[in-house]
Amino acid sequence: MARLLVLSLAETTSDPTKGYAVIARNIDNNSWVIIPTLPKELLRIEEEYAWDIFAVTEVEIRRVLNLRSDIYEVEVENYLPKMIAPPIKSVLERIKVLNELSSDTITELSESTSWVGILKNPRISNLTFSPRKENELGYDRELTFYWECRLDFSDIIGSKWKYKVAPGVAVKDMRFKAYWRDILLTRQEQFRESIYKWIEYMILNNTYLLIEFYPNDYYGQIAVISGVFSLKID
Repeated sequence: MARLLVLSLAETTSDPTKGYAVIARNIDNNSWVIIPTLPKELLRIEEEYAWDIFAVTEVEIRRVLNLRSDIYEVEVENYLPKMIAPPIKSVLERIKVLNELSSDTITELSESTSWVGILKNPRISNLTFSPRKENELGYDRELTFYWECRLDFSDIIGSKWKYKVAPGVAVKDMRFKAYWRDILLTRQEQFRESIYKWIEYMILNNTYLLIEFYPNDYYGQIAVISGVFSLKID
């Protein structure tokens, strides 16, 4: 049995029935846990949420053989996932948690043995958001999977990830993408102004990016943003 502090619920595929990818911190052994596919039926158990951001879920997990050492799957034969502590509400407590887990530079994250890390106070310069896979069978613009979101940023010393496909780093954070999808679909005339305001907000407040790495033949590994946190202290 493991107690997991949930920090990310990200999209997996275009099929909403396949659930979510979870990234969490195992607070029993202070390690990262990546669950690539949490079945949708395990998100809520008996009408109660079993997983939420900054909540603690008790669950049986099993390590999966994978190139990435932090990969696990949920075992449900003897025990169903259960939220044993509600989401942390205090902004100061959230900042404390993220500070303890974060790094200041991209180099620190890239050289870590883990496939997950948190970058503290990135210097964000741009956000792009646009539809993708529009010609794919089953295309549905209401699904966040069919939107491409990228953040262009550097760390405190000016280092940044650069990929040939496009500027910046892809974002998988489902809630973050849903926020920008809704603005683009319902208030398109406010989209550019909203981006400028959001970047300013991120600069002025405590911002963290939850980074997940994937193996890649060309780059060695590719960074993806699986969680975006910007916390304001009143």
